[in-house]
Amino acid sequence: GLVMITCDMSIQERKQAIKALFKGYRRMSRSMEKELESLGIQVERTKNHVKLYCDGRLYTAPSSASDWRSGANLASIICREM
Repeated sequence: GLVMITCDMSIQERKQAIKALFKGYRRMSRSMEKELESLGIQVERTKNHVKLYCDGRLYTAPSSASDWRSGANLASIICREM
């Protein structure tokens, strides 16, 4: 389900929300894009990838993931560097 994000959430809450969003990640939906943007993560789509800008860092996600772990892995990388 979607997680409602507020601007005054703690880093810990942001991390939990990011992990929840990427759980079982298969592709970047519009609703997921909006959720990420509300978390302060800018989303830019290219032909085969999704670029995520968070706190001045760039992360690249496949536009469609072949492996269910890739979303969880990406979420933990983003969270580790927050």
